[in-house]
Amino acid sequence: MPIVIIVTIPFLSIIAYFVWPYFNSAINGLGGIISKSGAIGTFMYGFSERLLIPTGLHHVLNQLIRFTPIGGTATVDGQTVSGALSIFNAALASPHPDIDTLRHATRFLTQGYHPFMLFGLPAACYAMYKTAYLKQRPKVKGMLLAAAVTSFVTGITEPIEFAFIFISPVLWVFHAFMAGLSFLLMTLMHVSVGNAGGGMIDLTIFGILQGTYTRWYLVVLVGLAYAVIYYFVFKYVIEKLDVKTPGRSAESEESEAAEDVPSNDDLGAAILNALGGRDNILEIDNCISRLRLVLNDTSLVNESMLKATGSMGLVKIDKNNIQVVYGPKVEHAARSLKKEVRSGTLIKK
Repeated sequence: MPIVIIVTIPFLSIIAYFVWPYFNSAINGLGGIISKSGAIGTFMYGFSERLLIPTGLHHVLNQLIRFTPIGGTATVDGQTVSGALSIFNAALASPHPDIDTLRHATRFLTQGYHPFMLFGLPAACYAMYKTAYLKQRPKVKGMLLAAAVTSFVTGITEPIEFAFIFISPVLWVFHAFMAGLSFLLMTLMHVSVGNAGGGMIDLTIFGILQGTYTRWYLVVLVGLAYAVIYYFVFKYVIEKLDVKTPGRSAESEESEAAEDVPSNDDLGAAILNALGGRDNILEIDNCISRLRLVLNDTSLVNESMLKATGSMGLVKIDKNNIQVVYGPKVEHAARSLKKEVRSGTLIKK
């Protein structure tokens, strides 16, 4: 791989030199509009950031806000600091932190995430569980509970989001809207909870333990309302539009998957079978929540069998690249799959 990079990167760099400025201008333009739009800008940021989740480009947007002048510029202890997160960290470390500076910086930080990460998405998980078919509820209960706890504690939301954003545009846009509204409400209420996570850990350290000046209690009040709204909206949309969230697949597909997929002790073999066999796999990698795979042919992938292994969703990028969402168990899934590929054994379909 390093040798291939050395050979190819000069050509990619030449192409990027001409192509990337257009993307960069568009993203910077969006960031500039957000930074100059006051409280409405925080809504635009929260809405855009969640809407970009499937593409991964949300990282470009939030890094611009957190570490460049687009996220604001302030003078802290005589030093000029740029970027919302940089300003927050500098102000927090100051012997005499300015509360107004902190509040201005945190409008783009975790306070906007808390209502939907701690309350909204876990409630969505409960709605998905309640709308799952009775026979399938035991199969999805542990998966949805793990995803809800992960979002609540750490702010990692992909295991939940990838269970609905690719199969229900309505829920995807609703979720993005609620994220934008959360940022807007926290700004209007002058909440001041910083950092870049979004789970209970951040709310405790940077909100509750900092004192009442952060107004962390308003996060909880809004969050409780979010839990109710998310639950009933998800439940209504899933049932009304028959959205195939976890636990709502056809019984025939579940039966087929149950027959073909081995027990949890053979997780690697089960995933390998679902991906079309050893000959179909070219590369295996993973990030914090997804298997990132390069295959000969993604059309050979059996989604029902993958769901039976604990997969929460698929992202088919093209005919060769695919991502399988596993959430917190992705490391175990990746190790099991790599071990199975090396072992030379394969359970027949």
